[in-house]
Order: sequence, then structure tokens, then C-alpha cells
Amino acid sequence: MSSLATTSNASITCLRRGLATTCRLAAIIGGLIVAALSLMTVASILGRWISSLPLVSDIAVLSWIGPVTGDYEMVEMGTAIAVFLFLPYCHLRGGHVTVDLLVMRAPLGVQRFLAVLAEALFLVVSCLMTWRLYHGLLDKHRYMETSMLLGIPLWWGYIAGIIGFILLSLVCLYRLLATFSGDADPSTQGDAS
Repeated sequence: MSSLATTSNASITCLRRGLATTCRLAAIIGGLIVAALSLMTVASILGRWISSLPLVSDIAVLSWIGPVTGDYEMVEMGTAIAVFLFLPYCHLRGGHVTVDLLVMRAPLGVQRFLAVLAEALFLVVSCLMTWRLYHGLLDKHRYMETSMLLGIPLWWGYIAGIIGFILLSLVCLYRLLATFSGDADPSTQGDAS
């Protein structure tokens, strides 16, 4: 019986580490996207400013200097993708805002019940969002909707959203099971790499 418990703990530890690594990688990719968008925005603003200078606008060789075409579209889509990729890591670490004014003085049984309920509700919402994003992807793909200036297919952004929400759903399931089983704070357990 003890070997079964050891195997179970080892598999939970493996799952925890796998989730932590995957969530960390998704958050790093999201951060790189935000950094790239920031650099592109600075380049676009500088190009817009430089092209508005009287001397530069008169020189034909420098006519290519200007704002980045479609910068608003790229910022809009890139920011949404980054947020989808940040959510799993944030939830794994317990980074969401909670209001504990009434709960912190409640008996431990009530606190545990409310923690399990919150994790279960988050899992349901995450799965619902994944399902709706999938149907949104199908609609955008079916009608071949694209962005106005660059012609980027809008369903591409939905792929990143679905990946982020699938990962978030897995994190929600892990945290629900960890909270239900009475483990210590599941947000700190993903760090033992």
C-alpha cells in the first residue's frame, strides 16, 4: 500500500512540475510578445514623428520613414494573445485577486469548502471559455475574417487563446484536486523544480 501512495505522490509531483514548466514557458512567450509589441510601438511613434518633420518629408530617399502599418492591429491581437498566455501561470501561482475579509475569520472547514467551490467554479468558467473560443475560431475561419490593414486572419489569435485556456483548465483541475485533497497551498507547490 505504501508503494501505491509513493507512486501517486510521484505522479502528482511530476504533473505539478510539468504544469509549472509549461505555464512558465507560456508566460515567457507572452512576455516576449509584449516586449516585441513595445519595441514596435516605439518604432511606430518615432517613425510618425520623424516623418512629420519638415526636412525629412522633403527628402525622397527618406520617404520610407513613417509609422508601422497596422500597428494598432498587431498591438490588439498581440496583447490578447499575451493575456491568454499569462493566465495559466497567474492562476498556478495563486496570483488572482481575492477578497478574504469575511472568509479569513471563518472556521477552517468553511474556508476549505469555499476554496474548493472557488476552484470548481474557475474550472467550469475556464472550460466554458475554451469551448466558446473554439466555436469563435470556427466562425472566424469559416467566414475568413481578416484584420483591416494587414489582412491577418483573425482565427490565428483564437488558436493562442484556446491553447492558453486549455492550459488554464488543466491548472484549474490541478488546483481543484490539490485543494480538495487538503494539500498545502497549491500555488507554492509548482516551484519545487
